[in-house]
Amino acid sequence: MLSLEQEEFAARVYLETAVVFKSYKNQQSSIDLSVLIPKGRGTGCAWHRDPRRQKQAQFCRRYEGYGTLCRCKDPLDPQRLRWSSNFIPMSEIIPIAMLTATKCHFFYRQLISLLLATGAAQTDILVLIDGHQEETAQLAAIFGLPVIEHRHEGDAGTNTPLNAHFRFSLFTAFSTFRNASKVIILEDDLIVSPDFISYFHQTAWLLDADATLYVVNSFSLNSCPTVAADATRVRRSQMFPQFGWMVTREYAQEILHFWVDNSDKSWDWDWRLHYAPLRRGRYALVPEVSRSFHSGSSGAHINGWSQALIFSNMIYNHDPDVKLKNLHLLQANVYADYFSSELRRAKVLSMENGFNPCHMETIPEELRPGPVIIHLEANSYKDLISPLILLAKCLHTYPDHAFDNYEGVVQYTITGITPHTTLYAVACPISPYCGIIKNATMTSPRPGAMEQVSRYDRAWRLARWYSNTREVRYSNHSATYYGLA
Repeated sequence: MLSLEQEEFAARVYLETAVVFKSYKNQQSSIDLSVLIPKGRGTGCAWHRDPRRQKQAQFCRRYEGYGTLCRCKDPLDPQRLRWSSNFIPMSEIIPIAMLTATKCHFFYRQLISLLLATGAAQTDILVLIDGHQEETAQLAAIFGLPVIEHRHEGDAGTNTPLNAHFRFSLFTAFSTFRNASKVIILEDDLIVSPDFISYFHQTAWLLDADATLYVVNSFSLNSCPTVAADATRVRRSQMFPQFGWMVTREYAQEILHFWVDNSDKSWDWDWRLHYAPLRRGRYALVPEVSRSFHSGSSGAHINGWSQALIFSNMIYNHDPDVKLKNLHLLQANVYADYFSSELRRAKVLSMENGFNPCHMETIPEELRPGPVIIHLEANSYKDLISPLILLAKCLHTYPDHAFDNYEGVVQYTITGITPHTTLYAVACPISPYCGIIKNATMTSPRPGAMEQVSRYDRAWRLARWYSNTREVRYSNHSATYYGLA
């Protein structure tokens, strides 16, 4: 027989599980739930009588689910947390715009991780809510953060609300912080690394120095345990802005003139910015190991299945003191020469000589730590049956497209062998680097390989996801869930 507390807790876990496995927004079915909760007396805590914490007490009496903020014993002190982070060197002020809508508890979890990041006490933070959301507005007020509400635009189930909110937020952030030359846009559903702010301040100068860069991302689609390990490494990429990104005022002014119109249902804002005529050959900077982790259940581009099997299996940095290396190599006038020299010195891998892309231990020991190189036949970065996607599934990294590349070359750090080995996968004929190694053998998949590899990849992802869920300490659920364990 479960006690009342156990019954309430079990119901909450079932509800979260149901939300995680939602499908795409146009395939959702409703979840009907009836719960009978016995009426009881409200809990009063000693700190509720503290005049300094009346807003917090009022919030906790009204809303449920904020365990660390509302517990009676040693509750989180919002004002103390807001100004408690360690200081970092800053040559300029770079505000953060936190975008949110209806996911109040996810916003709380994200906010806690952000305020724990080094440099947070030195950073202006603006909360931008899509539509009126009293719970989120009151929560932000407890932490002393300014809030601006955006009048909701567009119909539910379309891409218009998200497109409009990003446009509004980018414009409003630079309008609010008139002396800032850059801002960081932070989407909902993210947990950030303890060096999230430091990472952007270390890379900010590159946006000023190099006109061929248009965004610095905190997230990498290939930040997976099989292919990423070095938190000090940043790469140039043809990626779009994603999951925590920094842009300059000049770039924002440019793209706001070409933003997706509300009447246009064919574009999402990020793919629009990646559109070649707007990107104009510019690149993103992307870390090898992400500084943000997508921890939601579903969203505009992510369903519950992809969250569980793809995004939940990614990694992000936990070290607050990472010093990025070799940033000078990322400037356009240096990187092209550096990259070409890396490819020229790489040793060629061939399936004819025993190399198997799904078994990286077949890379000969004398070729490690690389770099090594393979050539793959590919005419598109989004062809789901191309060898690029086959390799991604072999490596258990992002399997839906290969836009995180530099000039048609995808870079991986193979972690499953000793020592870790740098692998370059060249997509031919679309990469200009196809001819850099003469007479290189094209690695081509055998018939039926995609089906076989897809089963192999899915089994790995399911096993890892299942292992991750078993490791969660539900006895300390509130602390684990909000990143405070």
